[in-house]
Amino acid sequence: MLLSRGTAVAAQFAALLVLARYLDEAQFGLAWMVAVVIGVAGVAADLGMDVLIVQRREIDDRRAANLSYYAGFGTMLLVGALAPFLSKLFGDPAGLEDLMAAGSTVLLLSGFGIPARARLRRELWFGRLAAVDVARALTVMGASIAFALHGFGTWSLVLGDICAVGIAGALAWLLAPAMRPGTDKDVVRAGVHIVGTRLADSCFQQADRFFVGSRLHEGALGLYGFAWRHAMVVVTNVTQVAEQIALPIFSQVQEDREKLGEAYLALTRVLCMVVVPAAALLWGLAPWLVELLYPPDWGAAVEPMQALCVAAAAAGLNSDPGLVWLALGRTRLRLTWSLANLIVIVPVVVIGTHRGIEGVALALAGRSLVATVVAQIITHRVAGVSHLGYLRALLPGVLLGAAFVLPFLL
Repeated sequence: MLLSRGTAVAAQFAALLVLARYLDEAQFGLAWMVAVVIGVAGVAADLGMDVLIVQRREIDDRRAANLSYYAGFGTMLLVGALAPFLSKLFGDPAGLEDLMAAGSTVLLLSGFGIPARARLRRELWFGRLAAVDVARALTVMGASIAFALHGFGTWSLVLGDICAVGIAGALAWLLAPAMRPGTDKDVVRAGVHIVGTRLADSCFQQADRFFVGSRLHEGALGLYGFAWRHAMVVVTNVTQVAEQIALPIFSQVQEDREKLGEAYLALTRVLCMVVVPAAALLWGLAPWLVELLYPPDWGAAVEPMQALCVAAAAAGLNSDPGLVWLALGRTRLRLTWSLANLIVIVPVVVIGTHRGIEGVALALAGRSLVATVVAQIITHRVAGVSHLGYLRALLPGVLLGAAFVLPFLL
């Protein structure tokens, strides 16, 4: 899975190196606005069936897949209908409404492909899942570049995503195991809990980009998105791999709290060892990397990129204890946590925008540190994970990150 994510990252940045020469920051900003809307709406595109297919023992795969199809179709229609209103939230820049309406196709395609991916995860067929992820990444790269070379502008980014989600979904269905029958009928209520959780999570995750786009407009969002994509590349990709693998494994040992705690601390150790040093190294190298790889216009992204590296390092201290809560069936707790995060992040980001995109990044870092402490206290009470064990798991990554930062400070 890490190799597949590495391939995806390489494809993503290969595309970015080309696209940065054909598109300006405002065009990238429009694409980020579409991504914010689709990212929030996408949490309902499968009605939470990807989690339930993995976690529930007696789920009926066919019923879960049908619910996912209907949810994907419904969210596509909803975003298409609301596109004029959603565009106005961002100041109604030219072309955004049409881009959102077209981009909503991703939601329908996601509702089709996600149940097959979930069955691959449940069976721990990570090799096949990796193949699906690589196919998606290569399709995004190839399609986006091809459209950009033919003068499609911002549309090249939206159309590239549509092509990639469609091809990845079809491949997942070809590689997935056969559906199995089940007797669990209580999936809609649980799915609503998961959608509520994800809706709050997605709004929380997209809040910085929404307020940068709506308060500072598309040019600032283009620079912020460019900086975010670089600074957060390790934390987002490693976290995605961890989520794909950890939930099915945690679910298999949900009855044994000792094994569950050991697995969680092992995950914490690995994530911190990877994310914190990588963020520290990128913080020091950002000025040289941007100057070397990109046209001069993108030099304004260096300072926000360094500020976002601080936020990435803070996020690396928190190995998503919500996965443990979900494995234990505590969906209501996970929903409550997500709603609390959302309530907190809105004023934090709004205050940060008064200092520009660098202020937003530093506000995210401060919130991450506080949230990590609170989340670990909850996990100790719910799953019995030792506070001392958690700190020991963080120590190697924190020391290595400090060693990487020190040469740039001297």
